[in-house]
Amino acid sequence: MTETELAAVIEKAFDYRGDVTVDLKDGRQVVGYLSNRNLQGAEHCREPFIEMMVAGQPELTCIACRDIANIRLTGEDPAAGKSWEEWVAKEAAKKKAQAKA
Repeated sequence: MTETELAAVIEKAFDYRGDVTVDLKDGRQVVGYLSNRNLQGAEHCREPFIEMMVAGQPELTCIACRDIANIRLTGEDPAAGKSWEEWVAKEAAKKKAQAKA
């Protein structure tokens, strides 16, 4: 996977609202919620990385991008099929019903 392809996969996983599975180049897998990414590096980690919330671990897990083979969207998206417009319509219907009562 090229650097550009990996960056696109990371952005898609970051925007996903469910858990992801990160396949590492050494064969291990990390499953959790991708909570942060920095594709330029940062003070505490000079190279590009992602941070994940992994079940059972109190601290964020930091993974260097150079170690990532792939990222898959494997968990259920809790907001799938729900839209802002649907919510607004439901709220308007609720208010209308309350006004009639």
